[in-house]
Amino acid sequence: MKKGKVLLGIVSALLLLFHLQAIKAAGSYEITGYNATADILEDGSIELTQKITYAFDGDFNGVYYDQNLTKIKQLSDVFVAVTQAGQTTTLKEATTGANNTFQLLQEENKMRIKVFHKVSDEDVTLTYRYKLFGLVTNYRDTAELNWKILGAGWDEPVQNIKVTLNFPTRPQNELQAWSHGPLTGYTAVDKKQGKVTLTLAELPTDQFLETHLLFPTAVTAKNPQFVDKDAKQTIQHAEAVLAKEANEKRKAEKRQMQMLKNGFLGVILLASGGMLFLLWRDPGKKKLKFPPVTHSYEVPRYTPLEAWAIVKDQTPDSQAFSAYLLELAGKKRLTLEKLPGKKKKTENYLITLKDQTLLDQELFNFLFTKVGTGTAFTLEELKRYGKRNRRAKQLSKSFDQWSETNFKKARALGYYDAQSTGWLWTIGIAGALDIFALMLIGFFVTGIWRYLCFGLAGGVLVLSWRYLTTHARYTETGQEALYELKCFKKMLSDIGRFDLKKVGDLVLWEQILPYAVIFGLAKKVIRALQVEFGEAELREVFGPYYFVYFSDDFDHSFASSFSNTMTNATSYSSASGGSGGFSGGSSGGGGGGTGGAF
Repeated sequence: MKKGKVLLGIVSALLLLFHLQAIKAAGSYEITGYNATADILEDGSIELTQKITYAFDGDFNGVYYDQNLTKIKQLSDVFVAVTQAGQTTTLKEATTGANNTFQLLQEENKMRIKVFHKVSDEDVTLTYRYKLFGLVTNYRDTAELNWKILGAGWDEPVQNIKVTLNFPTRPQNELQAWSHGPLTGYTAVDKKQGKVTLTLAELPTDQFLETHLLFPTAVTAKNPQFVDKDAKQTIQHAEAVLAKEANEKRKAEKRQMQMLKNGFLGVILLASGGMLFLLWRDPGKKKLKFPPVTHSYEVPRYTPLEAWAIVKDQTPDSQAFSAYLLELAGKKRLTLEKLPGKKKKTENYLITLKDQTLLDQELFNFLFTKVGTGTAFTLEELKRYGKRNRRAKQLSKSFDQWSETNFKKARALGYYDAQSTGWLWTIGIAGALDIFALMLIGFFVTGIWRYLCFGLAGGVLVLSWRYLTTHARYTETGQEALYELKCFKKMLSDIGRFDLKKVGDLVLWEQILPYAVIFGLAKKVIRALQVEFGEAELREVFGPYYFVYFSDDFDHSFASSFSNTMTNATSYSSASGGSGGFSGGSSGGGGGGTGGAF
């Protein structure tokens, strides 16, 4: 019994943990802005106003801000406001956790300001204003502010940081300032206006932002925090050491970047030289020169499926298969018969087997014996059969095998040059990458190197383009075949502009129609034949096939039905104290704020 309760408790705890993680994962946020103003007063206290902007994606109950109290003797006069959608709301301190209230939770080394403000998918700016005591120390020879404004440990990086420190009197001719944090930050010292401004694009979660100021003791003459010793030279020396370390680090990073840039430039120049050498060698098969494409009235010496492969260089699809059926019908190896559809405006065809050797092809065996009765099948039977995913996958597998087999047979004719095609791909991809790299590196170098990069890029572009337009994927035999088929296609495309009887009698046109399907010109050819020869003559020659060829769009109907069946098979799948950059390390400043959202 006890074991059962323990197990139940563990399961409940795991479910609760999973639920909490799911809730946490459901929302995200960014800290898109931090703008702070610190007014240094005569008594050494600091009036600090911080505006932190959050961009929320999801539902949140509020935010919190932790003010580290290290070296801070007192924090008072806390004010909190929320600005959302242009409206600012002043929040009241309360312990109830009610919306638009805040709590002050003091621990040993920090004060947490917990703000309760529900928000969903909006930008919100939190304003915190309070007074800090104890951060300014007066020595005999100088006054010092050593303050860690933002600490490490934020839940998210803080972006677009700007901190302005104002002095009560101006000018401040003896003002010196150093900052510590990411080396990408910048400190601006305006002695005339008596202010220091820190800017930083982003503070990572594991880094802090610290400022260290020296100024005359008269500025904070009423500061009760006094140390009876001289400190100015010691502080200046320590900061000079940190500044030197930071500058050395910057120099090292700059040297590394220069080495990388030079190395990259060297590699790119070598690659460009290799590219130009390759283009000079001019590998691959050049295109043959042919006369302009003209009309060809002779039936191609290639079958419709072979013509498909030569013209498109891809495996046959359902359109090519319907053309193949028309070819087989013309050879009397099967028959095509128009049947009335069971629904209005639907077309149905009966395909009957006449040549048993067709069953040696897996696809025909499947269509006639699985879909149909053994010797025939209809389009409606094909549509019904393909409604089940498992059956559709079987049919798709058989069709893919038929398609690959016929494509390989066409490739065996020798029209395709794999080696020359490989060179075309190599020149195209390598040329594009080389041009991109040369242009990219050209923007980072100067003088003659920039002109060299851009010049090489232009040379590679021109030579690569010339190569790609003068070399062929096909063998000489393939180029000749492609030219012949283009001429034949042009004749079909221009049909109606010449006497169709130049091609031959209607029996010959029966052989041509499958090619019209292959080239997507079937409707155009059929309309021209109807105008040229008339319905009576067409009926006499084509007999029962007249309705298949001329009255209805068999190739479109069959290709559409077959393609939809194939679709069913896949629809279920699946980073000296004047203006300058920040220093690394720390000068030991007190304070340091962090925060997050809940």
